Amino acid sequence: MICFIFHSDNSSAAVYYISNSGNDANNGLSPVYPIQSIDKLNSFINKLQPGDAVLFERGGYFQGQINLGVGGNENNPIVFGAYGTGKNPAISGSVPVKNWSLYKGNIFKAETDYDIKNLFFNGKQMTLARYPNTGFLTVKEPFNDATKGFKDDKLTQSPSYWKGSNVRIRTINWAYEYTPVKSFSNGSVFFQNPVYYPAQSGWGYYLDNNLNELDTLNEWYFEKNKKNGGTVYMIFPSGGNPGNYVIEGSAFSYGFFSVSNIGNVIVRDIELRNQVEHGISFSGKKTGIKFNNCAFSGQMKFGICLLNNSENCEITNCRFTDINGKAIYLLEAEQSVVSENVFANIGMIPGYGVTKSAFGMSGIIALNCNSIIISRNSFYNTGHDAINCIGYKNTIEKNVISNSLLMLNDGAAIKSYGKNNTNSVWRNNFIFNVKGNLEGTPRGTQTVAMGAYLDEYCSNMNVINNTITGCGNSAINFYNETNNNFIKSNVCYGNQFGIFFYKGKNPMVNNYTSGNIFFGKDINQFSVKILAGSQGYAPGKFDSNYYCNPFRDDVFLYQTGNLKTSYNYNGWKKLFGNISESGSKVITGNQIKYSKLFTNMSDDTSTVLLDQVYLYYDLNMKSIYGSVTIMPWSSEIILSNADIEKLPEIYTAVNYLNFGNVNDGNASAPKWYKLFGNNLKGEVTISAPEGFEISFSDDEGFSKSLNVFPESGKTEKIIFVRFVPDKEKSYYDSVINTAGNLKASVRLRGSSR
Repeated sequence: MICFIFHSDNSSAAVYYISNSGNDANNGLSPVYPIQSIDKLNSFINKLQPGDAVLFERGGYFQGQINLGVGGNENNPIVFGAYGTGKNPAISGSVPVKNWSLYKGNIFKAETDYDIKNLFFNGKQMTLARYPNTGFLTVKEPFNDATKGFKDDKLTQSPSYWKGSNVRIRTINWAYEYTPVKSFSNGSVFFQNPVYYPAQSGWGYYLDNNLNELDTLNEWYFEKNKKNGGTVYMIFPSGGNPGNYVIEGSAFSYGFFSVSNIGNVIVRDIELRNQVEHGISFSGKKTGIKFNNCAFSGQMKFGICLLNNSENCEITNCRFTDINGKAIYLLEAEQSVVSENVFANIGMIPGYGVTKSAFGMSGIIALNCNSIIISRNSFYNTGHDAINCIGYKNTIEKNVISNSLLMLNDGAAIKSYGKNNTNSVWRNNFIFNVKGNLEGTPRGTQTVAMGAYLDEYCSNMNVINNTITGCGNSAINFYNETNNNFIKSNVCYGNQFGIFFYKGKNPMVNNYTSGNIFFGKDINQFSVKILAGSQGYAPGKFDSNYYCNPFRDDVFLYQTGNLKTSYNYNGWKKLFGNISESGSKVITGNQIKYSKLFTNMSDDTSTVLLDQVYLYYDLNMKSIYGSVTIMPWSSEIILSNADIEKLPEIYTAVNYLNFGNVNDGNASAPKWYKLFGNNLKGEVTISAPEGFEISFSDDEGFSKSLNVFPESGKTEKIIFVRFVPDKEKSYYDSVINTAGNLKASVRLRGSSR
């Protein structure tokens, strides 16, 4: 059982209940007599008073859009939440599509009274009928006004064949854009809406939303043939009966929608899914808006969109999955927090997302935001930037970011840009595998994929104690007129470049790079790269860094025009003069041939036991015996006489979860940790102690034990934990993750007193 505890200073506050088994003739003021629909809620929603609450029954599924025009006050917020037992209630932007019949061949059809913008089959987004079925065509020649169309002689269909279809085009490294086709003839595609970035020769595109191209399993098409609604066509799995599947079509634009100035609204314990535009869209001035323990999935553009002056807002312990555009978009936010959220598979469909945007397929985008905190979030699989935060005095810390830039190029796991971007701190973040995707780009396009990216004009930034590995370009990147920045104690391991300074025409000075480790793992990786218009330019002071590569000692690269020159440490110091480089150390050769990155993504000091079969050393070649100690949210590179990277291991991001007080017989909202495993030869068993349950899902399937089956010996998985006390006492124990003789524990705490 999960209870709802509602507190208000307003003794006359009302609580409204909504249930699928309710009746809109009821007043909804009792769980015995709930109302039934969002339409009924909207009929009185703007009469809500401070302290009122609207509760949706758990296990319920509510279609429609909630239109909110009022808020609460600081002591008496308006609350939208849940009551009862079971899964959190779902506010759905999709409607069931039923009563399928055979159209022709293997194509089925169904009538609907809604205009369908997206289709889901057993919860998975289907593919709008497209050409070609996979991959891209190529722009041959853009129009003179390249924002309005292009020509491709290989498009030989009859005139107007593509009229009304969508063209989805990669217009630039960091963006896909889309627009309906206004007209088509002789290979010329005319855009209905101009794109933001001009079309370019040699770049990729495809066309979709055409019934004639419905020819592949899991493709679909919607034909509007009446005022409200039309016909949905789809090719089902071979031999499949449509009646055996859950098929839903997105029809409602938003889950919660407001253009009013509102304050002190709490949304918690609610799932929002499959909206055509955004799960949440609030565009008036906002104060004290809070989202907690909510889940967002299937939105075509944004999970949460808060535009225009948001103060003291919070997004905490929410889940964002399978969103085509941006999970969170903040514009002009102040003193706000985004913390302890999970992001997975954001912006992962090429050609979708948000058109006319430089950040259309990203995790968190915060523009013109000041004094906000983005912390303790997990990101896994992002099409473009995981975090792009622009503004003053912002803090980005203790985030764990895996697999960024999977669909686009020229971006980063963490990025910022602009003249108003200053005095911010990026610290204690862990960044793994920033790839860069060149599909649909011309031959010769270079991978531009960074870990931490200080783009043009960033100044007075502090980038401290981050761990960055597996970047297709640089771990830390400076681009053009980035001045007075402080880069200290970062561990950059196995990146194309440890740090890269790209100086354009404008000054780039007074950047202080101190106490960092830049460790290359193969012969093509460099510690430092500088690109400038002339030799001898120094972007600032380098001090007490480690520059490492087992295969070369010339780990410094200087580029002027197309001329690239590599330098060893003596040549590097001579190039700049000792005033720009001092106290650092270059380590090369067989002594560092074998190395391993050990991480600690938790608030506690970690002790890692070492296999005594091998010898171990630190970067000063001092022997290590028995174990290595790693400070909180830090990492260490350990050297060995053997390839210890191949040894099996399991570890976690987050090692302590405190659930506070929960009454016995009830269940808490879930919290999470992330399990990592490498080189494993068998399953990982996870066991929960008394009073706690675990699951792979945030809202169902909780049990006392789980089994994880690594793929190719590797796993990276979110584990959800909830507190379910059955006795009145304090609980203090651990979840145990076991793989063979390896163990990793996560401490748990809660009380029912």
